[in-house]
Amino acid sequence: MHLEQKISQSLYQAVREKYECGLYRDAILAATFQLQESIREKANLATEQIPANPLDSISHLFGVPKPLIQVNNMNSVAEVYEQMGFEQMLLGILQGVQYSRIHAECFDNDKTANAIIVFVDYLITRIQNSQTAHLQKVSENQQCA
Repeated sequence: MHLEQKISQSLYQAVREKYECGLYRDAILAATFQLQESIREKANLATEQIPANPLDSISHLFGVPKPLIQVNNMNSVAEVYEQMGFEQMLLGILQGVQYSRIHAECFDNDKTANAIIVFVDYLITRIQNSQTAHLQKVSENQQCA
């Protein structure tokens, strides 16, 4: 698989050095850190505004009933389920992929790295294309207070 052709240029730049050296665990971690950065950018948060526990941030930003970042219009039951599932996928990537590799030695191969990095690219693309209308309202309310 030619990973460079399957994912965005910005994500490839984030993982390239580790991936090309065969450090697949580190390439996966680089992809998950890029995912967190895309969430921070979409939420328009400064680095110091991110909670100590990123899981809380994910739930706050993507959680139903009033997510600050919406992956769809949430006008139907299917769209609400999609929003809920997207939040769970983000939590799963952090807990099941990132944290497990940070806290334990893990030897990933190229097949695993390809699958995870391509999936992370999908998540980043969805975040970049998401709606942030509620974020503007929150910012306006904070300025008035």
